[in-house]
Amino acid sequence: MTDITLAFSEGHWKELVGALQDDRETACVLLAGEAELPGELVLTTNRVIWMPESAYELRTPDELQIGSSGWMPALRVAADKDWLPIFVHTHPGGAAKQSRKDKLVDEQLLTTFRTRTNHKRYVSLVVGGTPELPTFTGKVFENSANPRPVTRMRVVGKRLRIQNAEDNPEPAPPLDIFDRQIRAFGSDGQKVLSNLRVGVVGCGGTGSAVLEQLTRLGVGSLTFIDYDDVTDTNVTRIYSSTLADVGRPKVEVLYDHLASIGLDVTLTPIKGNITDRSVMEQLRGCDVIFGCTDDDGGRGVLSRLAYWYLIPVIDMGVVITSVDQQVAGVFGRITVATPGEPCLLCRGEFDPVRAREEQYSDAERHALQDEGYAQGLPERDPAVIAYTTMVASFAVADVLQRLFGFGDMAIPSKQLLRIGDREIRRQKGSARDGCYCGDAQKLGRGDRQPAALGTTWVS
Repeated sequence: MTDITLAFSEGHWKELVGALQDDRETACVLLAGEAELPGELVLTTNRVIWMPESAYELRTPDELQIGSSGWMPALRVAADKDWLPIFVHTHPGGAAKQSRKDKLVDEQLLTTFRTRTNHKRYVSLVVGGTPELPTFTGKVFENSANPRPVTRMRVVGKRLRIQNAEDNPEPAPPLDIFDRQIRAFGSDGQKVLSNLRVGVVGCGGTGSAVLEQLTRLGVGSLTFIDYDDVTDTNVTRIYSSTLADVGRPKVEVLYDHLASIGLDVTLTPIKGNITDRSVMEQLRGCDVIFGCTDDDGGRGVLSRLAYWYLIPVIDMGVVITSVDQQVAGVFGRITVATPGEPCLLCRGEFDPVRAREEQYSDAERHALQDEGYAQGLPERDPAVIAYTTMVASFAVADVLQRLFGFGDMAIPSKQLLRIGDREIRRQKGSARDGCYCGDAQKLGRGDRQPAALGTTWVS
């Protein structure tokens, strides 16, 4: 394990940072899910359980003593619901570095936390600094005596926050290459971009435009997924494609092009379908995902993934209406699925029935259509590069605003672009009763899935 990310919803991180207002140390237990990838671990928080005041035996600005009544209720919940408990305490106004006493506390709690919850891991976190400039460090203990450091953090909600641990400073980006961007976002902003891990699902008109922009922004890591090959009708919209590329996988064409730009970006092309669970799992380490697919099944997977793994999904679409081959209207849509906002299903961005039908083989679908049980797949819609690029640019700009916090921060979770009318409309939404996006038990669930996955993931 070389890299460990701790993912928070905005509300949970604000709770922890709020505790820094007390000049005495404060403690709590986080309940978290886990996502294990090759060489990487992501811990996804679900809730914060604060130590009751009665459990503190000693509480000063630089020392804590807590009785077992403080953490045992949280461990019971963790064991009952299969969460990983994380012991957290604050260093208000100070560095997040562990003291000698903190290390002794870890040694004392390690066995208790593991035994009571039947988890192989014990995790501790220190939050320091001020509410305006918080810092953190963390340790993950597994079977060996040597803990591994938590390297970075992601906070998702209205804003998107990426921050390295205090003991894992971010490398400086090449100032000469990104000079003009640094004049806009600052060198710290460029460090954030170079630390960002992005997934892109769908490599057509919007997807290829998103990838082109993210690469030139200096994003550190790009994982992009598409199951299709380039056709002659794709060349008019897919950046970097030529007629000579017809028949090649889209992801292969884009990889060759993006790599040739020469910027220090880690590129992971995947030819596959997001509804294949083994493909979906390769997105679990992303900090944000752009949904550039036009199928309902793909949107269904991305919608669920946003809440299970605390990864904001920026879903987009372009619709061109025409009459007798004359454009009647051009419309773009950007919908953000993130904790605290309704999911794509509640927004009506995909049809769960069609999502299921897309998984049928051609023979199965035709048979069900003949019997009246299937809708059939829609015909291909019109597409024009100017409009797919415009919507892709709005989507990338949305993420930049969430990262850097400029302008009107009442960022809507859904924007409708009436391109022909030069209008942008905001849409509010709400979670339906019983939907996973409003279920606190499913937030940050990670790899521990419910018995029934629903209609979207295919084993």
